[in-house]
Amino acid sequence: MSNPAKNAVVVPDGPLPVLPPAIWESKEVRDAVAAESPGAVVAIARKAHGLRQDELGTLAGFSQSAISRLEAGSNIAYDLRVLRTMQRLLGIPAHLLGLTDRTVPMRSGEARSLGAGGLEAVAKDLVVGMEGKALMALCASAAFGANGDGVLANDAVSQLLVLRRIVNDAHNWRGTGALMPAVRNMYDFIDALRRNARGEVRRRLLGTGAMYAEFYGWLHEEIGDLRGAGAWTSRALEQGQAADDRDVVAYCYVRMSQLAEVDGDDDRVIGLARAAQRETGVSPIVRAMALRQEARGLARAGYDACMPRFDLAQSLALSAERPQSDEYSIGYCFTDLHVEIQRAASMVDLADHRRAITAYTQLMPRWGRICQWEQGVHTAKLAYAYAASGDVEQAVGFGFTALDLARATGSQLIVTELAKLGPWHETPAIAELTAEVTQLR
Repeated sequence: MSNPAKNAVVVPDGPLPVLPPAIWESKEVRDAVAAESPGAVVAIARKAHGLRQDELGTLAGFSQSAISRLEAGSNIAYDLRVLRTMQRLLGIPAHLLGLTDRTVPMRSGEARSLGAGGLEAVAKDLVVGMEGKALMALCASAAFGANGDGVLANDAVSQLLVLRRIVNDAHNWRGTGALMPAVRNMYDFIDALRRNARGEVRRRLLGTGAMYAEFYGWLHEEIGDLRGAGAWTSRALEQGQAADDRDVVAYCYVRMSQLAEVDGDDDRVIGLARAAQRETGVSPIVRAMALRQEARGLARAGYDACMPRFDLAQSLALSAERPQSDEYSIGYCFTDLHVEIQRAASMVDLADHRRAITAYTQLMPRWGRICQWEQGVHTAKLAYAYAASGDVEQAVGFGFTALDLARATGSQLIVTELAKLGPWHETPAIAELTAEVTQLR
């Protein structure tokens, strides 16, 4: 006879714990992925959590029979809705099931400090993916603390700024499409808090919301939506002005200058960058960013006077004191490398291609310190410099490297730069490259 107590379904109380990374690197998982068997990956994860098929079914809202068929590889194993449910519930990395990763990556220690549960046994430096609902729960925890009584915590704005830095860092790991819904939801959450706040708290929420709006505008630019980028950057500027946050205001002028650069309006590029510099009380880092952008505009307009501006920006970036805080601040990751890499790009604009190649080559050992999308943009610019110098072989090599980065990040900024290789399309290798670039537009 069966033992009812032994066979009873036991449903875990709370979220399942994060599994050790070694599980996803095991031979079993690798073999299942190679065999294109998502059901086998689900079975491995279920067993690692110590769950029976009926217990997993209860948690997921399916029958034990459905779980059995899923793991056996029936048609249900290829239903994206079912796989997405299993991925979220069991904590399976999305790519192992052939899914797009929609999570926001962050270090588990940071997630724990903001109130996330189920990570107590996980190393604090392990990067984990937070689903949209979990991320919004973190927002609520950051704003209201553990009490959940609807009263803003004393450190609410500080915690929301920590989250702003986390999603900024996440951009290094995850493509734009995965971040956009999360950033928009976080902005809406902060904006709702702002509507019900008063005094200094309201002012700080305005400034914090502006930083989320600016980032959301940037994400729009990266996918090629310039209208959306402009609208959200304008909203950030308005909120920064209302909050009397001069760094936000100045940086929004810098961002508008960058959007004018995409439009090819060099006069607006220079004018908006200078408007940023006229703001009083801005940090040295924001001033350096404005100087760098003015230099970009001057170079695009063909003026060698750009180089002294780069020198000033570099000096400010090197001497600026960095805030010792986990909170987001504008330009917290801006360094002299960001100045020097744009100096090299400006040499391309000035048609000084050999000098640009030398400058880029000298900077390459440090490229790992900048974002992937930025690496892709400047790799494409380097490819252009080689093509313009007559070295098509090198142009092709760097062009395909940039193409790989465009695919990895989904950045239309890289695609736009690669499209500039079109004049050399009569070369078979570049024709092949530009054909693949066209597919990404």
